[in-house]
Amino acid sequence: MTEEDTRQKAKLLEIGEIFIPREVDMPCFASHSTAGPDTGHSAHAFGFGDSRVKISLTKDPDARLRLSQSGGDYVIYLDGGKFIENVKIIPLIAHAPNQAFLNLSGECRLECAFCAMPGPGGSTVGTLSTERALNIISINFRSRDFRAVALTSGIPDSVEETNKRLTEAAGAVRKLYPRIPIGIEAYFEDLDDIQELKDAGATEMKINIETWPRKRFEKACPNRSFEITLAALEKAVEIFGRGKVTSNIIIGLGESDDDIVEGIKHLTGMGVVPNLRGIRLGPSNQEKLEKAMGAMPERVSAKRLLELGRKHKNILEMNNLSTRTFETMCFTCKCCDIVPMVDV
Repeated sequence: MTEEDTRQKAKLLEIGEIFIPREVDMPCFASHSTAGPDTGHSAHAFGFGDSRVKISLTKDPDARLRLSQSGGDYVIYLDGGKFIENVKIIPLIAHAPNQAFLNLSGECRLECAFCAMPGPGGSTVGTLSTERALNIISINFRSRDFRAVALTSGIPDSVEETNKRLTEAAGAVRKLYPRIPIGIEAYFEDLDDIQELKDAGATEMKINIETWPRKRFEKACPNRSFEITLAALEKAVEIFGRGKVTSNIIIGLGESDDDIVEGIKHLTGMGVVPNLRGIRLGPSNQEKLEKAMGAMPERVSAKRLLELGRKHKNILEMNNLSTRTFETMCFTCKCCDIVPMVDV
């Protein structure tokens, strides 16, 4: 990865949306997100040099980023000037390159401030049954680039019932695909659920702490427990091992860089590999964020993403941890964040 690739990727992440004119011939369909702050948005993944990035689509022809095509070559323009040439369009197997990352429910009752997922009864997507998930996986399994499965879910009813569905789905995937890596992104109230997911076939775990410190977590996630989340992370490391458990820390919720570094140090000290993610802003979460956090967050600058990315890498190295130990979820996708050991 060159410094120029990384700088360009950070700028794309800072801006976060791209306009694609109708005349541009796209070789694959866009991905439609049903979970997290990107809920309801469509996106394409782009490759350039050794880097790749996923960017939401906008219908605004005056957007700062614009995709152009000349023959079979794609170019990304920034503010009217050529920014990145020789761009490749990366097919998204099911939400992410090279893996099926499936959301079992597009509804959630937890009401985290940054998340655009609707509450129970508010989703047009509904639920994804185990049978339907297996059908999607079987279709994509035929691709030579298919390497992993990841499962997550909103919480439409209870954490307990949601984890039962995740466990059932993980077990069904493992039965049909004995060797494939399976990542699970989940919440926990009963820590015994973590072992049940492992027994069902999960190989990696993601439990999001979301922000740091506790006082900011309590504002952002009023219906979740900071203590239980940390306890679940500790238990997950005990079960899955160091370098097989990850956790999102969102950048842009009013925290300082020192707060982020403190969170990284705490998690890496437990054997968890944090994933730093710039806040995504949109009509579905801006009002919630302003009310919960006391101010309207702004998109995170490329400069801050890069500076924190370098600090993140240094702390991982000091704790003998790496993003390269993962076979599923975000660190293998490499599209939405500045990834240590890959981008910096």
